Amino acid sequence: MHIFDNMLTFEWRLFYTCVATFIINLPFGYIRGGFRKLSFWWFVAIHAPVPLVIIIRKFHDLELTWILAPFLLGSFFLGQFAGRKIYGWKPYRTANNKKLKTNNFQS
Repeated sequence: MHIFDNMLTFEWRLFYTCVATFIINLPFGYIRGGFRKLSFWWFVAIHAPVPLVIIIRKFHDLELTWILAPFLLGSFFLGQFAGRKIYGWKPYRTANNKKLKTNNFQS
């Protein structure tokens, strides 16, 4: 009996899918942090990872049921939330970067 024989049970496939969903949504949540709320690009940053998550869910042969929805949707929104919080701690652009960029064009 191998140690990895039980790694493809339903619970493990659900775990892998939730972790992958969380990781995929981190950069999109980070990107979303740089846009004004409810703007076009804010909506794109939320909805762009949906096809990737669906592909991962289909790869692991999981259907979106009422029992799985809290886990899958929860990991989706937790990834978005964590990415947004990371942007709050370390934004891509700071006030000093904007100042330096505008000063470069003032010759």
